[in-house]
Amino acid sequence: MSKKNRKQPNRAASGNIASGKSAPSAVKTVETEKKRCLFEYIVVNIICLFIFMAFGYIAIMSFFQTSVIDPSNYASEVILYQTDILILNLLVTALFFVILFALKPLYNLIDKVNLLYLEIGLGVYAFIIGMFWIFSVNSIPAADSQNIFETATNAAQNNYYPFENFSQFYNRDFYNGFSYFNFYPFQLGFVFICELVYRVFGVSSSMPVQVLNVIGVSLAYVGLARITRLLFKKKSIEFGAILMLGVCFQPILLCTFVYGNILGMSAAIWASLFLIKYFQTEKYVWLIPSGCLLIFSVLAKYNNMIYLVAFCIMLLIHGIKTIVQKTGKERIIKSVISHGMIAVLVLGCVGSIKLIIFSYEQRANVDLEDGVSQAAYLDMGLTESYMAPGWYTRTGLELYLNNNLDGDTATAQAWSDIGTKLDALTSDPEKFLDFFSKKILSQWNETTFESIWVSKVKGHTDNNIGWLGTQVYDKSFGQMLEIHFNLFMQVLYLLFAAGIYFMFIHKKSSVETVLLPLVVLGGFAYHLLFEGKSQYVLTYIPLLIPTAAFALDTIQFGKYEKLKELIKKINRIPERGKK
Repeated sequence: MSKKNRKQPNRAASGNIASGKSAPSAVKTVETEKKRCLFEYIVVNIICLFIFMAFGYIAIMSFFQTSVIDPSNYASEVILYQTDILILNLLVTALFFVILFALKPLYNLIDKVNLLYLEIGLGVYAFIIGMFWIFSVNSIPAADSQNIFETATNAAQNNYYPFENFSQFYNRDFYNGFSYFNFYPFQLGFVFICELVYRVFGVSSSMPVQVLNVIGVSLAYVGLARITRLLFKKKSIEFGAILMLGVCFQPILLCTFVYGNILGMSAAIWASLFLIKYFQTEKYVWLIPSGCLLIFSVLAKYNNMIYLVAFCIMLLIHGIKTIVQKTGKERIIKSVISHGMIAVLVLGCVGSIKLIIFSYEQRANVDLEDGVSQAAYLDMGLTESYMAPGWYTRTGLELYLNNNLDGDTATAQAWSDIGTKLDALTSDPEKFLDFFSKKILSQWNETTFESIWVSKVKGHTDNNIGWLGTQVYDKSFGQMLEIHFNLFMQVLYLLFAAGIYFMFIHKKSSVETVLLPLVVLGGFAYHLLFEGKSQYVLTYIPLLIPTAAFALDTIQFGKYEKLKELIKKINRIPERGKK
């Protein structure tokens, strides 16, 4: 950057002035390209419109009701829809913003704070809480996570009996004796990761993976703070993001879950950070760690294919933007690299999981089936469940079993069922709206996101639950946490929707700033149609925070000229009456 450019005031800082006080100055970071591309602008704002509609609805509904797990049927995950006291929610939210404006003068101190220390402090803080939690709870894997634990620990000892049909593997009767991996071969990506961990740290306990989950949350939070810095280039915005991450406890509580959710989320967040760096600098070296971390993320949690789709969309837009803006050989080279990276990511993510499946087949000397198809998950997502609309049922599993693990026949039957269910829903608009509104709110407005449930309903090593676990499970501290989650999420949804709107009106929407919101939109759309659970959407919640922090800062440092002028006009009314 030239000396001339360094002397120019930062627009984000100088433009946000209220009551004669300047907002905190911007942090030094990579330069973004200032020349706008009309194609990029149109496409990303169409995406923003859909995001705003989806989360505007969730934000509004969060003030009216909260979804909770039925305490009388807790283990079965039955969802109840509780009506909130609207006036109380509005008053608490109003109080939050009053406090926010009251603390505004303190924000000038942020200029003196080294945010690197705060980022490190955030990571250490999350790590300490997470470690205290997992060793207080001592959770034992169950259901799918127990299948993975059993397979990974045995594979670490070169024993592959869980791959064999009709052997004595965990929960064999649930699958009519067929190996779990004939139904869900994609789970072998996380089995492979766990096997490596257990080969190093031993096979006696799942605790090594839980510790890795804690490290994963800590790194994810630091990554999101750094993403906020890259996107908005303002200390006060990153500071707001760090504060919000500091009270976002649900992912920390999920660390007891021996599954790929947390590790996949962490890797995907850092993959996003490096992709944003590439968009801002056009240095191709950033694509290497981005691609490697994305592949790891998909191996850990196959649903992170949603990140893959978002990355491909943004790389496609960036490639077209390059064609529009660049000239000569540079245009061709950079466009080919952006579009070529799409092919590399797709091949890497799809190919790596297929390679791992093949390697386990060779090691276990078995031929695994293709597994339950996405059509079966869509069929399940359109089915009424005793838990909530579109939550888990045995629909897909039974289709597969009834057709003797013939994937093609089961898929064809699933599509037939999907057509029937869609016809029934679309022929009755009231039923259609009721089904999908309840499905959305059962997932996104169940504000614990099953982060406590996931360990509470399972076994615990030697039935040993420490002080923190006892307080959260059965004491008032757990109730306080649920109140906090409810209030935190309604404010977060409100700020996220507002942030999307502010990005549009302040012309800050781009492939960089809309990348994470697009991932969230992908998660929203997928679980709207396919199998849903509040637990499944938990890993998207931290992704809302950078945009929400931008909205928080925009509100706090807004000029409000029109509002001030309106107040002046109102104040002049009595004076006119005296005349």
